[in-house]
Amino acid sequence: MAKGGKDTSTDKLLNVIRGKGDAPAGSAGGAAAGAKRGKGKGPGRAAASAKGPRGARVARKSSSKVVVGVDIGPDSLRIARVNHSGGRPKLLGFHRVPFETPDAPDRPDFPQFLRASLSETCGSLKGYEVWSLVSSAKSELWHIQIPKVPRRQIPDAVYWTVKKEKQFDEREFILDFEVQEEVMEKGQPKLSIMVYLTPRKQVEQLKTLFSKAGVKLAGATISPIAIQTLFRSRWVESGARTYSHLYVGRNWSRIDIFKDNHIVLSRGIKAGTNSMVEALMENYSSLGGTGEATISLSMEDELPQLGSTQGLTQEQAKHVLRSKLLGYDMSLDQPGGELGQEDVLRMIRPAVERLVRQVERTFEYHTTTMGKERVEKIFFSGEITTNRMLMEFIHTQLGITSHLLDPLSPEYVGPGALGPVTESERLEYNLVLALALSDNAITPNLLFTYKAKEKERQVRRLDNAIMASAGIVIVILFGIYLWQQTVIGAKQSEIAGLQVQLNRYQPQVDRNLLIQWAQKVNQKNIDLKRASRMYEGLSVVSELARLTPPGIKIADMQLDLGPGESEGGQEQQEQRGRRARSAQREEPERVLILDAVILGDSDAFDTMLTSYLIKLENSRLFKTPVIHKRVVEDFATSGEVLHFVIHINLV
Repeated sequence: MAKGGKDTSTDKLLNVIRGKGDAPAGSAGGAAAGAKRGKGKGPGRAAASAKGPRGARVARKSSSKVVVGVDIGPDSLRIARVNHSGGRPKLLGFHRVPFETPDAPDRPDFPQFLRASLSETCGSLKGYEVWSLVSSAKSELWHIQIPKVPRRQIPDAVYWTVKKEKQFDEREFILDFEVQEEVMEKGQPKLSIMVYLTPRKQVEQLKTLFSKAGVKLAGATISPIAIQTLFRSRWVESGARTYSHLYVGRNWSRIDIFKDNHIVLSRGIKAGTNSMVEALMENYSSLGGTGEATISLSMEDELPQLGSTQGLTQEQAKHVLRSKLLGYDMSLDQPGGELGQEDVLRMIRPAVERLVRQVERTFEYHTTTMGKERVEKIFFSGEITTNRMLMEFIHTQLGITSHLLDPLSPEYVGPGALGPVTESERLEYNLVLALALSDNAITPNLLFTYKAKEKERQVRRLDNAIMASAGIVIVILFGIYLWQQTVIGAKQSEIAGLQVQLNRYQPQVDRNLLIQWAQKVNQKNIDLKRASRMYEGLSVVSELARLTPPGIKIADMQLDLGPGESEGGQEQQEQRGRRARSAQREEPERVLILDAVILGDSDAFDTMLTSYLIKLENSRLFKTPVIHKRVVEDFATSGEVLHFVIHINLV
């Protein structure tokens, strides 16, 4: 509320948007213009703002992304908030916070002012992305063509091509680029690349400013790319394949040409509203005499004769220009008050024609030198371009379809959504709205250049590889799980079948029956062991007779089978059991001592002995034989013989 309890135009605007009331039919333009004409009175100046419908609050609390655009202008801070929740972005609100003094951005306390303004208009910035603008005055944007190379080689190809053309210092400038399309040049496929250089110092200063304000800056870009975002985001439909945008500023203007929403040419023009002010001052001071002239809309008549030859100062000329062309109030007794709108248009015509010629030369360069398609449509922005007669004159000179670039008009945001805001006021928010529509997918970002994008792509490829590997492992494990389930099912079916067989078996097995069977088996084992010990000596002699060849004569044989077993009662059986366990621990040896001689040819003694030892070792009853004696002797009856004694452990 303003002092005295009266609503300001801003309050009325907010009431209209919130549905609390309707704007008076006859006061929309005057209220907005009056708000703009008021001069600042320091910190007490109210921030002009407009907010979206109540649904914006719900969107703000949701998980959707909200982007805040911040434009630090020459006289005020402009802020816009857009909800990127899928589909068409939704405008949540826009705000203008005037500066206390013209040098406010350069003052040490500006970060605190920035933080306070953002907190007041946006609340907490947690989860928000903040984008801002870097001055394009010292930036350079142009196009290059490189051979079609694999994607990973594009950054190097672009870097060295730009390095060759511009000889820039990477410590002083930030290079970024965007691959736009594939073109054919002399039958060879090439890539058309948009590249731009921006002073690193400007970007670092912007980051530092927001950092001091306690805000993390997510993105920064330049004006031509911000305008490109307006079209790429589909917020504004161009309606043409090749179109242009002319921004008329104070000291300079800028012409941008786009094709398929890609910027293909951007050029600064040293002509703006100040050039028109100078033309107005020059033509006004050169007029004299009295009388009035009939003015035609064609701007072809002679300039009127004025009754005073007193010239206009620059501030007076600015005031005349804005009053006569933009509808600001001005009394007739003020210098230049006697002029009409068409008078002012004739006086500034030389400056307008110079601007038009620059635009025509840019179009000619685009079509003739660059060999591109003819520009089909032109969009205008800048406060002065809201004058219909001026735009009609420029349209007549250029001869192409012309439109005002007004992304906050009801055509784009909905009828009545922005209440009594005039065209000239809405155009001030073009850039800040473009910043709020920015996204790394469609907007080249000075804080997220091609180097950072390449690193992100590498990380994403690694993540994808890990996810793919994890997916393969999961599939394999799931296959193993299914296989195991199949095996378990088969085993369960087998167990069920065996259980059925077991149930049919008679008699039914229980613990007592198992004990009885165990006793019988144990007794049978005892009987078998007794029989084996009884016939063990005979089996040893029989095996020895089978293995001993005719050439070997056994002179003596001793068989030690260890302690024998005798019949007895339970106590004796227990003793035998203890002896058996002790024997297992001590491993007593059962030995066969064999004393024998080998007859025949003395040269074959070693061969026959070795063969004999191998046969004994391979026997299932004997272990490895050990030679204890081996000597050649002379027998009276047999001549030379090999006398040997061997010990053989029994199995």
